[in-house]
Amino acid sequence: MENKDAKAGENVGAEGKVQEEVADEAYFFHPLEVSEGEETSSVEELEKQKADFEQKLQELLRSISEETLQLSEFLMEEDRLIRELCTTLRQILKKLKVSFYIPPREIPIKGKVKKAILNDECNLILVYEKGEVYSAFLAEYSPEIVLATLLVVMPELAEALTLYRKRISTRVNLFGRIKKELKNVVRAIIGERETAQTEKESLDAVKTTLDSENQSH
Repeated sequence: MENKDAKAGENVGAEGKVQEEVADEAYFFHPLEVSEGEETSSVEELEKQKADFEQKLQELLRSISEETLQLSEFLMEEDRLIRELCTTLRQILKKLKVSFYIPPREIPIKGKVKKAILNDECNLILVYEKGEVYSAFLAEYSPEIVLATLLVVMPELAEALTLYRKRISTRVNLFGRIKKELKNVVRAIIGERETAQTEKESLDAVKTTLDSENQSH
């Protein structure tokens, strides 16, 4: 009897175990076991996401293309303006015959620069601590260095122009005084009437010369 009961218990336990496995399998989720409607909806969703992504990518590429085109135009314009500006500055510096010391800390230059000079040829000369010297036309440097140099030079250039104007003004006044005194001497020596006649002849000669030049053109 005990053996029969034991076997019966084993059979019941086995059946219970099988039922539990069947129950677990029944509740196990299989991705492939999806209804046709759900599968179609999932595919449509993926296609929609793909289309949205492609649209955003096209817009991004279009924006990058436009920015690149504008950047190229600005870089070309910047290079042209820098060269024209530096060429004009060179003409001014040569006329004034002035050079400027540029504090090395004021310009973004790599390496240990001991001295920086912008000479009257508009060449930026760099003297390094090891004794090396580098010189090039200011426009050949990077736009950042050109701008930093100009920010230092412009106030000093304004002062140089003021001094130059004062020197010219002094010379003009001096020439005017000398001319006046010489005319007084001429009047005293030659006389008022002869002086007026001489001035008239000089004006007539100048007028004749100008008329001849105009006719030849």
